[in-house]
Amino acid sequence: MAAARGRGREWLAVPLAALAAAAAYIAGGIVRGSYPFGSIPRNILDLGQQFIPMHAHLRDILTGTGPGDFFFNWSSGYGVPYIGDFMAYNGAALSWIVLLFPRDKIDLALYVISATAIACAAAAMTAYLRKLRPSGPAWLAALAGISYATCGWAFDDGGYMTGWLYGLIAFPVICLLCEWVWQSRSLPSMIVSPFVIALFWYSHFYTVYMASLGAAIVVIARVLGDPEGGAWLRRIGGAVRCLIVVVIGIALSAPLLVPTFKSVGYARPSPDETFHPIGWLYFFGRLLPGSEGVGKTPGLAVGTLMLLLALSFPFNWKIALRERIVWSVAILLAIGSMQITITHEIWHGFDAPNGNPFRQAFVIAGLIVIAGWMSVATGIKQVSTVVIPAVFVAALYAFAWNNWTSTAVTAFAVPVVGVLAILVWVVLRRTPKLPVRRIAAAVLVTAVLVETGASSYAIEAHRGEKYHTGRAWAARQETSRALVMGDNDWPRQRVAPGAFTTVNDPMLIGGEGPEYYSSTIPDELTQELLNLGFGYSAFGRSIVDPVNPVVDAVFSVGARLTLSPTGDLQLARSQVAPFVTVRPLKPWVSQLGAPYGLQETALGAGVYTTPKLRAYVDEGSPVTVSDKRPGVLTINHPTGLEKAGEFRLTARCRPGDEVYLFGPEFVGDVLVDGRKWTISLTTGAKRPGIFRGAPIRRVSTAGPSGLVDVKLRVPEPTNLPARPIGCLDRTKLDAAVNTLRQSQPAEVHVGGHSIDTKLNPGTRGLVVMGVVRTPGWRCQVDNQPWRKPTQMAGLMAMPVGTSATKVSCVYHPAGLRLGLLVGAAGLATLLLTVAVLVLLRWRRRRTTAAPSEPPTT
Repeated sequence: MAAARGRGREWLAVPLAALAAAAAYIAGGIVRGSYPFGSIPRNILDLGQQFIPMHAHLRDILTGTGPGDFFFNWSSGYGVPYIGDFMAYNGAALSWIVLLFPRDKIDLALYVISATAIACAAAAMTAYLRKLRPSGPAWLAALAGISYATCGWAFDDGGYMTGWLYGLIAFPVICLLCEWVWQSRSLPSMIVSPFVIALFWYSHFYTVYMASLGAAIVVIARVLGDPEGGAWLRRIGGAVRCLIVVVIGIALSAPLLVPTFKSVGYARPSPDETFHPIGWLYFFGRLLPGSEGVGKTPGLAVGTLMLLLALSFPFNWKIALRERIVWSVAILLAIGSMQITITHEIWHGFDAPNGNPFRQAFVIAGLIVIAGWMSVATGIKQVSTVVIPAVFVAALYAFAWNNWTSTAVTAFAVPVVGVLAILVWVVLRRTPKLPVRRIAAAVLVTAVLVETGASSYAIEAHRGEKYHTGRAWAARQETSRALVMGDNDWPRQRVAPGAFTTVNDPMLIGGEGPEYYSSTIPDELTQELLNLGFGYSAFGRSIVDPVNPVVDAVFSVGARLTLSPTGDLQLARSQVAPFVTVRPLKPWVSQLGAPYGLQETALGAGVYTTPKLRAYVDEGSPVTVSDKRPGVLTINHPTGLEKAGEFRLTARCRPGDEVYLFGPEFVGDVLVDGRKWTISLTTGAKRPGIFRGAPIRRVSTAGPSGLVDVKLRVPEPTNLPARPIGCLDRTKLDAAVNTLRQSQPAEVHVGGHSIDTKLNPGTRGLVVMGVVRTPGWRCQVDNQPWRKPTQMAGLMAMPVGTSATKVSCVYHPAGLRLGLLVGAAGLATLLLTVAVLVLLRWRRRRTTAAPSEPPTT
């Protein structure tokens, strides 16, 4: 009875590790005074720009308050597929925590999700370590679990990439499942494990793929190194069972996984990246706690204590030699694989990442923690097992404590915690008295937790100094949402919320605008919008609204959020075309070049002129302008000269025309309305990871004479199209909009991922919908066969005859049918495997229970 109570108390280490890890994460924010404990914002990079808006959109879908569903998102990009974003950003079960918070506390919901994920990772690793070596002290297993869950990667990379934290949880869970399958050979392990693995692959397939590779390393090390693994047939059989449950689990996730892979295949391609290893000093310097180097170095730190314990593993003579050799080689090879091109590509699924090239660092941190636990659980008795790791850590500290990745916490924590750890080891080794041992253990636990909390603070503060940080939801966002939702009339019109908070404001604030930033943005969507004069960043994965009246008319943007002259938010309204219009079967095509000509074609009428222009260089300006290259104005500026050079473009429009400038590659400023210099693109806009293009921009209004004088200045060589100026006739635009409004069908219903249009009797022409055609759409006229829709200027369209009464279009994610088939095959394989195991077990029991036959006489 007492032994059972003792075992129960030992398993309290699992929830205690979870609570302590979350507390350490939270403590860093409290000390720094960052959200939600102070005024310092924490929404840096993708946390503010993607994860928070995506989770706000998920909440809207779950509560039925947003347009779209799990297949399609009507809020962003004038309509985009959603299933890829769901799997990449908020497919995990923890994402549903957003339902526990009001919408205006979405930032807090993401903070709680992050803290919960770190807690789950600590609990999972603690449980796995207890399963792997049950004999070790439970409190040290908890410390090991905390050290893993709060590793440098978790605070540094996972701190702003919330979805990546699910890989942090998945690694120890998959290891635990494989250990369960390895040890028990039970039916429950074979039945439960695939469903748990499928759940993780649903959560975030990218980092869970890395976690699965890490678990494979662990299983191989167990097969080759476990001194109690039994015969080789038993070892290999356990590994095969683990492989089976993992493969079945991945197959069970295929209904969403395959469409996600398809959406990634259709997505805007990222530029080819060449991997460059970093210096080993900077690499290993990230083993020290408190170090920060997001985007350039691997977050390997697991705390001073676990680093000392991991380094003691190869020199712990109480561990079998073969096990030490196998695990040491496995960990060294895993570390080396991060710096070798081919293995780097394997870790990242043969898709070299833009940004941090060491996204798998959490797996290496986990392997380090596992080695440290195996050493301390076996027992550290020899002085050499303590001295040698201490020398290694001291040498690393001496060389790396002042690296650019190190912080004040690094300089202070390593020697202090290192000395305390050695002193506690001496006390525990020499003092048999229980009170003294408990005090020593409490001192060590406190030191580790303080070091962890300090690392959380230092990493967040150091990272916050480097990158722009967005604000949390406040009064301005509340005002924006009230204005947008107050005028919401989808699908009769779209309301564009702009990008006043993030580049994903249509998901964060509400409405239906063009702004959209995602790794899964369809390439067709990006290309069509760029052709219409939209700007972009991140190589076209983020769309910039041109705020253009012709574009608004085409895409039914009847209201948009703008700033008043006093800087207050307000709605600007305009008459626009309906979401569905009927055009001639052979629609009118503009003869102007893009983007003006394509806008006219989409509108169905000529509203622009693109006049010839002349360039004038101001006296004393270092700029020269040349039109010798066909279709391009080349603006030369002396390299190295800091002074910006000014020049003017003159042309003639109709009096009263609005004047627009199109210069997607133009680096410099333009003087708007003769009063305000406005940036087109900044110097460095074309560097990797940024790569921006400028949208078409209104610059002035033609005066009574029609003369247009556009002033520009440039800091470096750049270029413009040969005819960058477009003159918009508002009267013609109003007439074109009225014509389109008269062509609207009898009735339009837009569902979560469908468009149903009831036609007026006798309609003949091209039914054009205000959404860019992307892969996955299928349309049907009356009861005719479903087919891929056609397009007009990139807009989805379907031709109809006079007898047609309705047009129905439905979006189905590409690969959904294949995914369902693979998922069904996985489920069938699981059922078959279980049936075979049940049959084998039944036969074995029957054979064992059968009485021996009496001897014959």
